[in-house]
Amino acid sequence: MLAWLCAGGAGVWHPAAGARAGTGAVPAGGAAQSGGTVADGVFTPDQVARGERTFREVCAACHDTVEFSGGRFRFTWVGLTAGDLFDTISTLMPEGDPGSLSPAQYAAVVAYLFDLNGYPAGETPLPTNLSALQALEIVEAP
Repeated sequence: MLAWLCAGGAGVWHPAAGARAGTGAVPAGGAAQSGGTVADGVFTPDQVARGERTFREVCAACHDTVEFSGGRFRFTWVGLTAGDLFDTISTLMPEGDPGSLSPAQYAAVVAYLFDLNGYPAGETPLPTNLSALQALEIVEAP
């Protein structure tokens, strides 16, 4: 279930109804399964480049990166999982045609958002499998 939050005057979709974003509280069913965190280098620089290109081509018509970085990102996503972010984006975006990108494109956009927020890249691409992504907790950036 999704909840609508208002952060800094802009509406933000949040996947954890009942959990307050940014508090580290993980909603039931959304907890990471000891698979690590997004601070562990869980995406590649090449994936970030593909995600940036997809963001510019598809997302930038309606969104600015400031919506997905800094305090807004931390408030909305810290304490949730990469799977929560991936699932939210892939089921709601792009507006008017949700789910129209490939899983690899959605994962690349998520990798780009992690890069925007200072998480380190690694040598293994961010997976496209939702259960694997659910095992990666979003923590404060290093």
